[in-house]
Amino acid sequence: MSATTLDAQTKRALQDKLRQFYERELTDGQRAYFNVRDGNLIPTRMGKHWLAEHQRVFAELLQLSARDTFLDVGCGEGYYTMPLARDTCFSVGADVSSSVLNLMQSLRAYDAKKLAPCVMDVETLPFASEIFDKALCSHLLEHVLDDRAVVSEIQRVVKPNGIAVFAIPLKYTTPYRAIRGAENVARKLFRPNKKPAPVAPPGELDVRLVGKQAHIRHYSVDVFTNMLNEMGFTVKRVVGMWFHDPRHWLVYQTQPRAFFYHLGTRLSKWNPNFGAGLVVQTIRR
Repeated sequence: MSATTLDAQTKRALQDKLRQFYERELTDGQRAYFNVRDGNLIPTRMGKHWLAEHQRVFAELLQLSARDTFLDVGCGEGYYTMPLARDTCFSVGADVSSSVLNLMQSLRAYDAKKLAPCVMDVETLPFASEIFDKALCSHLLEHVLDDRAVVSEIQRVVKPNGIAVFAIPLKYTTPYRAIRGAENVARKLFRPNKKPAPVAPPGELDVRLVGKQAHIRHYSVDVFTNMLNEMGFTVKRVVGMWFHDPRHWLVYQTQPRAFFYHLGTRLSKWNPNFGAGLVVQTIRR
């Protein structure tokens, strides 16, 4: 379902569900990928390689300098935001959750001279047009009702020829399609009367998941990059990322081990359709 087809009352109700979910759950990053200890964000064994790889890729693609104004949309606790902000003139961390922003401000790495946290609806950014040199939107679009509204707002507030970097998890990949195909064959053979569970098309909002789980939309590489191109961005680089979901048994066994993680990272960078995440560098037209 497209968020643009929702009536105003339904959209408000779903937004309330989302807000309550994230204030209650804080973020799925805590405990899974890092813990807060003595005023620091400490990566867990599950998160250490994944977080470090994202930090490296974001810094490489954003190319931040002391002249840049920088916006991180959906910054969460600021794991990426705070180190990136150190290289800028000034930065803004935007998030719908006041809880995560309060936590970020309590951390030792937080620098109020470099970074301002702002609670806001990320689908309607309260900034003038064309004021940021660069922007990051990391693992946010799968959480919001209207991903196109968020992308449109980022396009509006970034200066022409500015860099915007987007990161998402992937679901509709080559391994996923192979697994679904095998499941369909097995169901036809052993349970022919059972109907397959409904699956939303790539990029479409799954209303059934709102308020129940974090990811309410899933993407494929082509659907996501095509959306960015349609909405005023020129895609410059597409970087595949390895698995990150700690609930997946294979990920839980392999991700903490550097050998397997770096092997998977090489595979996903060779072909993003073999990974489970995507980082896209774009230029604002």
